[in-house]
Amino acid sequence: MKRFLVAGMCAVIKFLLYCTRINMSIAMIAMVRRRENTTNCSSNDNQLYDTSIPTYNWDEMTQQTVLSAFYIGYIITPIPGGWFSCCIGGKKALGLVLLCECILTALVPIATEVSINLLIAVRVLDGAVQGVAFSAIYVLLGKWTVHEERSIMVSIIYNGVTLSTIVSSHLSGWLCTAYELGGWPVSFYTYSVFGLVGLVVWTTLVYETPNTDPFITKKELELFMSSEERTNVTYSSVPWKAIFTSSAVWAIVIGYVAFDAAWYFSITEIPIFISSILGFDAKSTGILTSIPAIARLPVVLLSAACADFIIRRNILSILNTRKLCVIIDLGVAAVCFFIISQVGESLVAFIVLISITFCALGFNPPGLNTNSLDISPKYAGIIVGIATTFSSIGAFIVPVILGKLTENNNTFKQWSFIFIINAGILLFGMMFFLKFAKGEEQDWSKEGTEQEQEQKETTYLIKSE
Repeated sequence: MKRFLVAGMCAVIKFLLYCTRINMSIAMIAMVRRRENTTNCSSNDNQLYDTSIPTYNWDEMTQQTVLSAFYIGYIITPIPGGWFSCCIGGKKALGLVLLCECILTALVPIATEVSINLLIAVRVLDGAVQGVAFSAIYVLLGKWTVHEERSIMVSIIYNGVTLSTIVSSHLSGWLCTAYELGGWPVSFYTYSVFGLVGLVVWTTLVYETPNTDPFITKKELELFMSSEERTNVTYSSVPWKAIFTSSAVWAIVIGYVAFDAAWYFSITEIPIFISSILGFDAKSTGILTSIPAIARLPVVLLSAACADFIIRRNILSILNTRKLCVIIDLGVAAVCFFIISQVGESLVAFIVLISITFCALGFNPPGLNTNSLDISPKYAGIIVGIATTFSSIGAFIVPVILGKLTENNNTFKQWSFIFIINAGILLFGMMFFLKFAKGEEQDWSKEGTEQEQEQKETTYLIKSE
C-alpha cells in the first residue's frame, strides 16, 4: 500500500520539522533564566541552572520577537514554494526543505552566542524554509490520494505534527535540563541529526508519482487509474486569477488564518504560559505540554475515519461533512479559549480545557485541510501555499500582540486578552467557511483534463507492458 507509505513519510517530515519548531519554545525557558511574575516557582529554581551553559537576560518582548521571527520567513515562501514544488516535484522540494532545516537548526546555538540579531535572522530563514513544506506535501497528495481516502491520508500526515508535540515536549524538556550533556544547545544538535537520518529514509522510499514507483503493485496502480485523480499534470499555465478570485479558495484561506492563529499560539506560547504564569521549569513544562497532544492523537485518526465513512456511505455530502468538522474544530476551540481566559490560572482547569481544545482542533485535517483536495487536486499545493501565507500573518501578529501585552506586566490577566482574541478569530473563520466553502472540483481546476488524461493513460499502458 504505497500510498499510505507516502502519507506516513510525509508525516515523518512534518514530525521532524515541528520538533525543531517546538524545541525553540521549550529551549527558550532554559535560555532565559528570569522567573519574575510566576506563582508556583520553587525556591530552588536557581539551582536548576548550570552556570557553564549560557543564559540570556531577554525580556518578554525579546523572547516573543525571537519566536515570531520564524513567521516572517514563513509568510514569504508558501506561494512561490507551491509553484516551485509543482515544477520540481514534491519529493525533491521536501528533501531540500529537510536538508536546509537540519543546517539551520544546528546553527541556532552558534547564532545565539554571536548576537540576538543573528539568531533572529536564522529564525527568519528557518521560517522561509518550512514555509515550502505544506505546499510540497499537497503536491504529492494530489498524485497519491484517491477520492474516498483523502481525509485519512491528510490526517495521517497531521498526526506527525501531533506526535512531534508529544515527543519534542518530553525530549526537549529533558535535553534542556541535561546539563551533563550540554543543556539547551544539545537539543538543537540532536534534532539536526534526526533530520539527516530522516532525509536518507525519505530519498530512499518515496517516489513522486504512482507511475514512477517501481515497487507499486499493479492493483494499486489500477486504483489510481480508476479514480478521478490526475497523476501527470503540467504547471506551465496556472490559472492564478481564477484561484485568487474563487470564493471556495478564500473559504479555505480564512479558515487557515483562524486555525493557524490558534494552533501556532498553542504549540509556541502554551509552554511559555505554563512556565511564566503557572510557574514550572523546562522539564515539567515539557511533560504538561504533551498532555493535550496525547489526547489529540487518536481524535485526528478517528475523525478522519468517520469523515471518510460518512462520505463513502453518502450519509452527508462532501461539503456538509467538511462543514461539520469545521464547526467542531473551530467552534469548540473558540469556546474553550474563552473559558480559559476566565479560569485558566488554575492548572487543572487549564490542562483540561487546553486538552479539549487540542481534541477539537483534531477535526481540522478531515475538514478544512482536506478541502483544497476537494476543490482542486491539481492545484492543491498552490492553494495551501496561499492559505499558509495569509495564515502566517496571524501566527506572526499574535505573538507580537502578546509581547506588547506582557511587557513589564507578565500576568494571567494580560494573557487572558490573547485567549479572547484567539476565540474571536476562530469564530470568524468558522462562519466564513460555512458561508463560502465548496465541496466539488472547481471548473478552473478541470481545464486541460482530457489532454492530461490521455497522457496518463499512455504512461500507464507503457508501464503495464
